[in-house]
Amino acid sequence: MIVGQELETWLADRRGQRRTQAAIDGFAATWRDGPIHRRFDEILANLPQQTAEAIADAMSALFADVRWVDALVEGLAAALADDPYFEPPFRVVSSDVHNGLLVFEDPRVSISVGICGASQLAAKKNGPRGRTSIGFTGQLTVLKFVRAGGARLSFWEAPRIDAGFTAAGSGTCARTGERAIRDGEIVVVDGRYQTHVIEAARANLVVLQASITLDQAPLSVEYDSVGRAFVGCSATSDVASRIQMITTLLRKLDWEAAFPVIVGLLDHPEFFVRWHVMKELLGLDTAAALPHLERMAARDPHPEARRAARSVLERFGPAIPSKAA
Repeated sequence: MIVGQELETWLADRRGQRRTQAAIDGFAATWRDGPIHRRFDEILANLPQQTAEAIADAMSALFADVRWVDALVEGLAAALADDPYFEPPFRVVSSDVHNGLLVFEDPRVSISVGICGASQLAAKKNGPRGRTSIGFTGQLTVLKFVRAGGARLSFWEAPRIDAGFTAAGSGTCARTGERAIRDGEIVVVDGRYQTHVIEAARANLVVLQASITLDQAPLSVEYDSVGRAFVGCSATSDVASRIQMITTLLRKLDWEAAFPVIVGLLDHPEFFVRWHVMKELLGLDTAAALPHLERMAARDPHPEARRAARSVLERFGPAIPSKAA
């Protein structure tokens, strides 16, 4: 029987589909309530301090013994051998060179197990491409190279990303070194001012990663790989990103009734969210947004928000466009 026929049979078998879903749900419950997940919870509950650095130390200790990873992989392999339609009950994290599973999620830290493909890395490095960027995640990250694959990593630093970050003061990034990585090596990278790039690998890398969201910078930042200058940034907070998306949607829908609600977001703690909200208010009703723009130009605590607001005011000049216009 060919695979297509097997799949067709399974899709027509409601009872079989329910068995598959029950296996997925059962694995998720066993993992969530099992000793490994409880250990993760206990580690976070017993931190000496609620800081990113304390979590990084705890994750480094956790990653020193990877028998829990072997147990997880063996359990998944057994479930897949029993039912080829079983799907691991974890969120997938992927990029053009990496595929993994988020096996633990907490408001302070998430843990993933994944593989970086050597062939994908080689294709990315050797294929035709223009200027690339060096990215700083804004998060403290702990990496355990369970299988290093003969990889070489370059390391980079840039001015620290904090609440006062500005494009004008972003400076440049600098390469601080390059070296081979050993099997089992643990590397801690403070993405608030450090990053790494996998320059080459002879085989696939198996990597554990703890991404620490506690005390993260408000922004992730990218620098040009050639000139090393700042090229852009984005929010690290899901909440900030959602506010930006929702306010843009409301403006595109021309939903004037949302104007007072959006105005309330001008008090958001992140300057880039305040400026994004201000732009959407201007798009909804320029005349009504003018007093808020003037206040931002005069009193916003962040220099780039004030500068942007003043620039818009100067462009308007004495004539402020109205909604009707």
